[in-house]
Amino acid sequence: MSAIGTIIGGIAAEIGATTVKRLIEQRAGKGAAEIAGTVIDVVASKAGVPAAELPELVSTDRKRVEDAVMAAEADGPELLELWSKGLEGQFALMEAETREGFWKSFWRWGWMYLLAIFWIWRIVILPIVNANAVVPIEAVEWSILLTLTGWFMSLYMGGHTLKELGKNVAALARDRTLR
Repeated sequence: MSAIGTIIGGIAAEIGATTVKRLIEQRAGKGAAEIAGTVIDVVASKAGVPAAELPELVSTDRKRVEDAVMAAEADGPELLELWSKGLEGQFALMEAETREGFWKSFWRWGWMYLLAIFWIWRIVILPIVNANAVVPIEAVEWSILLTLTGWFMSLYMGGHTLKELGKNVAALARDRTLR
């Protein structure tokens, strides 16, 4: 569990916010980390600060964090229900694809392997081939590979995955400009 999760979990235990405490302290699997992260984000938004600033806010204005945890406690059952419905939808899609057979879901894993081949070609094989070639082979632009990968991610994995990737890229770019 993250440091922020530990802090919020401790405050939730102290003030009796059992739903928030239970959701943050889930320890098994990626789903538990996602719901805990969502709860932390809700607490941060209720407190009016980014999640990264919660530990600092606890030391300066603990009452505000406690109020935010109690407000998130009220939203806890709704968050858990939304998360559960999302899982049900994923399982329903998987079952539907299994029933429809091989060719209905072929595009998903076919694109995964095709993109893997494109990236391996561009990063590993092409530089070796061009190093020994009399006439070098023109490489596919990085932007084209990134665009194809982005399209696949948004179609197959959903727009949320692409949004998270964008956040990470933006954070890296922001981090580099701060140095």
